Amino acid sequence: MSSKWDIGIVLLIYFSCTTVNAATIENSATIKVSGLSAMPTKCITLTQGRQCFATVTLRWQAPVKGNYCIYQVGKNKALDCWYNQQQNTTTFEFESSKTVQYKLVAYDQEQTIAYTHIEVSWVHKASPRKRRWRLF
Repeated sequence: MSSKWDIGIVLLIYFSCTTVNAATIENSATIKVSGLSAMPTKCITLTQGRQCFATVTLRWQAPVKGNYCIYQVGKNKALDCWYNQQQNTTTFEFESSKTVQYKLVAYDQEQTIAYTHIEVSWVHKASPRKRRWRLF
């Protein structure tokens, strides 16, 4: 049989662990998460291989204030840069026939913070044969 003291000790341990977990959750909610997101994330064209056009907004957030730039992966020219900022947005006209990836870079440290991409898809697959119209 268990005594009242045993039950009391078990309850004391249980509630002390619960309090620690709640404090941990509360502290983790204040940590800033870095990220880069695109809206829309997909661009759909009628036929495979054709250019897709869309107005895209990229939103970013960094853990601390700093100097940041957004680049298209594989290109050296920045789409946009910000100084002494922790979050911001940029809007541009997207035009591509393939999926394009973007990255958020901490300009001072030349360190990539986050990635996102815009996926290009199509409704109809490109036909391997060309149609030739004949009048007669």
